Amino acid sequence: MADDSSLSFKLSHRLTAQDSTFLYGESRSGPLHIGSISFFEDVVTLEELKHQIAARIHLLPRYRQRLAFVPFNLANATLEDDPDFQLDNHVKHHRLPPGTKLAEFVKFAMQIYEPPLDRARPLWEMHLIDGLEGGRSAIVWKIHHCLVDGVSGMELLSVVLDLSPDASDPPPPTQPWNPKPLPTVFRSLVDGLFDLAAGQLAQLRRSAVSLENLSSLPSLLAPLASSASTMRRMFERRIVSTPWNARPVSQQRALDWVKCPFSDLRAIRSELGGTINDVVLTILGEGAARYLKHHRVNAQDQSLRIGCPVSVRREQESGSLGNRVSMMFPEMPAAPMNPAQRLKLIAEETARIKAAAEPQALESLMGVADSTPPALVSMSASVALSMLEGLGAMMRAIPPGWRMFSMPAPGFNFIATNVPGPQVPVYLNGHRMVEYVGLVPLGGNLGYGVAIVSYNQNLYFGLMAEPHVMPDPGLMRTYVEEALAQLRAAVSLSDQPVLQPAARRIKKRSLATPAPIPAVVMPASGRPTARPG
Repeated sequence: MADDSSLSFKLSHRLTAQDSTFLYGESRSGPLHIGSISFFEDVVTLEELKHQIAARIHLLPRYRQRLAFVPFNLANATLEDDPDFQLDNHVKHHRLPPGTKLAEFVKFAMQIYEPPLDRARPLWEMHLIDGLEGGRSAIVWKIHHCLVDGVSGMELLSVVLDLSPDASDPPPPTQPWNPKPLPTVFRSLVDGLFDLAAGQLAQLRRSAVSLENLSSLPSLLAPLASSASTMRRMFERRIVSTPWNARPVSQQRALDWVKCPFSDLRAIRSELGGTINDVVLTILGEGAARYLKHHRVNAQDQSLRIGCPVSVRREQESGSLGNRVSMMFPEMPAAPMNPAQRLKLIAEETARIKAAAEPQALESLMGVADSTPPALVSMSASVALSMLEGLGAMMRAIPPGWRMFSMPAPGFNFIATNVPGPQVPVYLNGHRMVEYVGLVPLGGNLGYGVAIVSYNQNLYFGLMAEPHVMPDPGLMRTYVEEALAQLRAAVSLSDQPVLQPAARRIKKRSLATPAPIPAVVMPASGRPTARPG
């Protein structure tokens, strides 16, 4: 990645329409940052972490830039050098009582992860947490989705961490960082109108070229027709109503996760067919089906639909930030079944989706958003989010026994995003990262989502939930474990358990949204207590 002497990164960068949707679609209850938890084998000091970032920040120029909005959202926001950038605003330290159990750490980490990022600063944070049982440290990462998707977020990890415990710092920048002043409101307005006009003109030129070459029109219109057909099928076919889709989410989050050796998934794929992704969807789909049965949801003859982000990042776009993703929406039975039979159905479903090129068709449809006025998008999103926030607050205030209705799923039941990570150990100033769990955003009435992250020959299923609609993510973890155990048994793998639950069942927290907790001390009572750092 280029350093800050590169002219291209000294210039402002206007967000794409896809990047901007993560700003317009964000609410206090549904902040749209992504993140992760990195566990290290021993204690990482704040000085070490700050040195690691400071020595590499010139390789991450976008992380010293902040948003500059155009008046009335007449154009999408730009990223501009932040003259007030200070590393201390983004790298923070928390001390838990020595020997803090994993479940208590997870609760604390979620309180850090829950609040939206400050839009007046570069949109990322790293929180170093000490005191975990076993004398370990962990880092909670938060990065706004308008900056990165899963793939480009993983590239960030590769810049910050090292492949060797004795790696040296990268060469320093060739020039000192000299941030330019933030644009004035008038300048933002003029530049925004100019870029908007240029974009519309480019769109007209592309349309004119297409009209001149009429023979190419069928190939150009085919993806749009295919994506429209996919969207119509999604809204016409009824999917199961789940507890985690029943009402809009609050800001609170709960987390559990499991770990599985990649070798087991390869063995299941080789013996039973499909792809690694098909095996993953089978495990998650069967886990969800059994969770629904436990909660007495009538799912017979109904479908479960999973939203799966698909990277459309081209090879020449490697190293660039921003979002380059499409989606696919595989369907499967919502009632429990033999996992091996489910894998066969899912393999057939994903093969059909790929043959129909549905993700590529959806990408073409999403490209139409580039010509939609940002002011219209932002205004529509603001109205919809305000309604959802109000509805969610009202529904949470009504006692469960008095609730007269539940919301339907918003086209799919939950998101499962698969992000490939480094398959060898990585280090922070010599400290080995031993576990890596991905964190996904939730919002609207999507109260459950899964980040599937690979690291060092293992796969981690990060089960993120909103505790009002899913107070028992540990139960979901149990059913995911069962599904994988049955697949392992079907291919005669060892009976030794391979899925290692990371945290015990997380109890439902108070209905009050907790404030961010910058530090924790151990008072005389022996219980962790918040205290400003």
